[in-house]
Amino acid sequence: MKIILIGYRATGKSTIGLLLSGKLKIPFVDTDHLIEEAAGMPVRKLVELKGWDEFRKRETEALASLQERGVCVVATGGGAIIANANRLLLKKSGVLVYLKTPFPDILERLKRDALKEQIRPQFTSENLAAETLTVLSERIPLYESAADFTVDTQDKSVVRVTEDIYQHLLDAGIVFEIKQLKKT
Repeated sequence: MKIILIGYRATGKSTIGLLLSGKLKIPFVDTDHLIEEAAGMPVRKLVELKGWDEFRKRETEALASLQERGVCVVATGGGAIIANANRLLLKKSGVLVYLKTPFPDILERLKRDALKEQIRPQFTSENLAAETLTVLSERIPLYESAADFTVDTQDKSVVRVTEDIYQHLLDAGIVFEIKQLKKT
């Protein structure tokens, strides 16, 4: 069983995933880090040298490798749900939690990351706001249809979002199930 966080880039999946894994006392896995380890370079460099198609291929490999792992919290890349095969693989792996984040919050975080040369390369040379709106309009229906439940992050701290997810997992009996799986 895995608790898999999905959502657009810069929605807090990695930060919240780390907090949630600590609360549940289970390992945390970031698929972007798996890709970087396998490629021997940062995502930004991989995309720059080999393109988005190579990144997506490696992303699918990283998602498939999750099958070999036990109970954990997983932060996926924002585009992990694009391919139908990936969505099916994720659904088979565990509970999908969609972090629904308002456009202005995403844009602000992406702009901040761009100044720090973070791992999020743009998809196109288009204006960041226009690109983000375009990609969000394509992906939101995929996130919504794949998710087992959605957490709205608007005006919430990462701690509050983590608590909301934990409470849902507790109410659904998933925390109990995780505890049982950890014993075996």
